[in-house]
Amino acid sequence: MNTDTQPVKKKRRASLCVGCGGQIHDQFILRVAPDLEWHASCLKCADCSQYLDETCTCFVREGKTYCKRDYVR
Repeated sequence: MNTDTQPVKKKRRASLCVGCGGQIHDQFILRVAPDLEWHASCLKCADCSQYLDETCTCFVREGKTYCKRDYVR
């Protein structure tokens, strides 16, 4: 009996950007909360449109992203 096994490649599901609805093919995916994925160019504050990245913390309320200033209002 042959017990050799070969690794099984799992198909990675296509990630869809919450911001634009398009498929994410970028090298990096920005994940906010456990299930919200974004292109880096789409992750912005819902009120002031400031880009949210490592320099501007992202907060989520009711599925929308906010910068700290707009979140606390």
